Formats: sequence, C-alpha cells, structure tokens
Amino acid sequence: MENNDVVDEISSLLDSGKYKEALAVPNNEKFARSFKENCWDLISIIVKKVQDDTIILKPSLQGACEQLLSLIVEKATPEEALLEFIEQLEEAKNDAQFSIILMPLQQLLERLKVKRGRSLEWCLNSISTYIETIPTPEYYLEQKERLLMDCDNNIRRIVKVYAMVPPFYKPFIAEMNNEDGNIQVKQIICAFLVSLLALRKSSRAMLPLTTVSINNHQSIIRNYCQKSEIQKGDIVPTFPPEQDEQQYEQNVKDSILSKALEFVPKFGWSVESLSHGAEAAGYPGITHGLFPNGGGDLIHFFNVKCNEELVEQMKSWPKEDLKNLKVPAQQIENAIMTRLLMIQPYKATWPKAMAIQALPNNVPNSLATLLSLVDDICYHSGDRSVDFNWYIRRVGLAGIYKASELFYLTDNSQESTGTRNFVKSRISDAELIQTALNMNPVSVAPQTLTAAFVTAKNMLGLNTLK
Repeated sequence: MENNDVVDEISSLLDSGKYKEALAVPNNEKFARSFKENCWDLISIIVKKVQDDTIILKPSLQGACEQLLSLIVEKATPEEALLEFIEQLEEAKNDAQFSIILMPLQQLLERLKVKRGRSLEWCLNSISTYIETIPTPEYYLEQKERLLMDCDNNIRRIVKVYAMVPPFYKPFIAEMNNEDGNIQVKQIICAFLVSLLALRKSSRAMLPLTTVSINNHQSIIRNYCQKSEIQKGDIVPTFPPEQDEQQYEQNVKDSILSKALEFVPKFGWSVESLSHGAEAAGYPGITHGLFPNGGGDLIHFFNVKCNEELVEQMKSWPKEDLKNLKVPAQQIENAIMTRLLMIQPYKATWPKAMAIQALPNNVPNSLATLLSLVDDICYHSGDRSVDFNWYIRRVGLAGIYKASELFYLTDNSQESTGTRNFVKSRISDAELIQTALNMNPVSVAPQTLTAAFVTAKNMLGLNTLK
C-alpha cells in the first residue's frame, strides 16, 4: 500500500460527509502504520478543510477535523507533528484554521520533555505573527470615543483572536507558580504576555488585554453556544459558532435609535437627537455617524417599531366579526386610529417628520413602511384575496391613511373624535368604490387604480420629486 493512501482515504471521506468513517481510519489495522508515518501531510489536509463558515454550515465536519487532529497528537511523533502545526499556524488562511490548530499545539507542547522552552517560543512567536497580519486602522480616539473601535470589523476580529489565545497558554501560566518549573519557560511566557498587550508595530496600536471588557451585554468578547438540539451520534465541534456580526451592529444601532426617540420632543427628528441617544446608550455622541440619513433613519425606525406594535395588537383582536363581512370597516378603522395615536408623543414634530420622509433618499424607506402597514392591516382584517382587488384595496388604504394622518395633525378634538369621524367617512367612500368595481371591474378598475396611485403619491409628495 502506498503511504499516501491513508491521506487520500481520509480526505475523500471528509469531502463526502462520511465523518465517522474518517474517524475510524486511524484505528484500522490496514491504515495504522501509514497514519502515523503520514501525519505531516494529514495535518495540512485536515486544517485546509476548515473555513470561517464551516462551524455554521458543516459543524460535523468541524468536529471531525478537531478529533482527527487530536488522534494525530496521540499517535504521531511529537517533534514532527509540532513542526507541521507551527507551519500551518503561520500559513493559516482564516481565523477558523488558526483556532483549530491551537489545542493540538498545546497538547503536543505538554507531551514534549526536551527543548520545551524553545518549542514554546516558536509557537508563541507564530501566534504573535498571525495576529500582526490582521490589518488595523489608525484611530485617534479618546475616552468614550474608544468604544467606536468595537464597530470596526478588523478590531472585532483581533479581539476575537485574542480571546482564542488564553485557553492555549493557560496550562503554561500555571507552571509559573511552580517553584520547580523551568526558568526559561517562565521567561518566555512572561515575554509573550507582555507582547500581547499591543501589536508591536509602532504605527499600529491595539487596546491592552487588561482593558478589554469580557462582558456579555457589550458583546465585545462573546460566549458562543449552539442553541439547536444535538442529535445522538452527531459529531459536535468544541468551538461553537460566532454571533452574526451584522446582527450585533444592528443591535447597537437599535439601542441608539430607541434612546434617541426620548429626545425627539426636544430636539426633533435630527442629528442632535441621535447624538443624545448614542450617549444615553453608552456610546460617544459622534456615533450618530452610523446613520447616514440622519433623522430619516430615526423616523424609519419609529415607523417600523409602530407597525410591529400594531400587528401584535391586531393579532389579539376578536376575529368572530370578520367571518360575515366582505369589508371589515370597523377593524380597519380601529387599526388606522391605533396607528395614528402612536404618533401622539411626537405630534408637534411630526409635520417635520413627514417633510423628511419626502426627501429623495428617504422615499424608499417611507414607501416600504407605508405599504407594509396597509398590507398588515388588510391581512389581519381578514383579507386573503389574491385577485386584482388586492392591489386596489391596499393602494386605496394607503391614501386613506396618509389623508387621515394629515387631518390628525390639525385635530384638536377630545380623544381625536374628529379624526375618527374622518377615517370612518373615507372608509365609507372606499366601500362605494369597491361596489362600483364589483359591478363593472373591466371598465372601472384601471382608472380607479391610476387615480388611487396618483392620490397616494400626492399624499407622500412624490409627484414633486424629480
């Protein structure tokens, strides 16, 4: 049998998803000797199977690779395997490959009895070299502004890599408390820990490890966990998936926007509100730069939030009244009024908000939230139609809502009864149009749909945009 048969066999089994069979190869008498003799090539092949998304897309492959590397540590000659792991560490193409190498490297170092200090030095130098290859932007930030560094992808990547290192050197730090320990090893570890406090190139500086907060709420260094149930017999990797970076950034934005709403009555839908909201959320005021549309982004957040709240309320409304009604007027009226009243805390500033929504860069979001609103109202009012009237009802309802919104801003009646009567009248008009469509849909529908679109565009101010 050729020596490289075992390499091809394991590689083929991993590629075809036969992970348990791949793990059985080292214990197979047929491959036992070849496995030990070819650990050099096996390490390279196995490490290259791992990519950044492997832990998420193919967790069983990740687990199989980890276990195979552990088997190599057990069966291979430590000195030979160590050199190959160090080489793979220096040639790692991604953080996943860097991570999967660390534990086998630690196990090999613990097995070594001779020249352990020099071997440890090689490993630690390779780790430092890998960290230094990650590009780091130059920031000149002070005090709270330093929190902005956490928004940079490369900074977050460096912090993530730093978080991988302590489990690797933990057993060696324990040796430093041993009075009989090797002095050279202790000196090497101390030098390495000092070098980790900053990237060594003078033009680039990292936050010291002592200032990096291990805080689950800030999510600077995250606890990774797999929420899905693990089936019996599955191969589970020891390094769980990373939280989605985009979701983390979105959570930061949502936190700032939510706080900014508290300042709208005083500062309006403006950058000032965003700046105060950022500070209230624990970020520097200049974080408002995360929102290129300024007040437009704040208004969009408010509209989405209100639409979601309306949907939750409508889900709890009684549905018995909908069974015998083709047009559930009362449900639609209640939905429109409920949504309009959500503007009440910001009523004085809402005319400015409507003007901001009509700006060209904000129109897509404005239309999206309006169409989402009317679709949700129709759907939760019992409209499950898929015919041509589906479009007419929603465009018509959009026009009714925008007209009612304008009326509401000038309504000073008690409990907004004037607005409710206005909404009721507009819905009655819509019912008459619907009756006409049902009588002669071919001749009336196109003209009515066109008119409805023109009305809706006028309400939004879109016909004035170039």
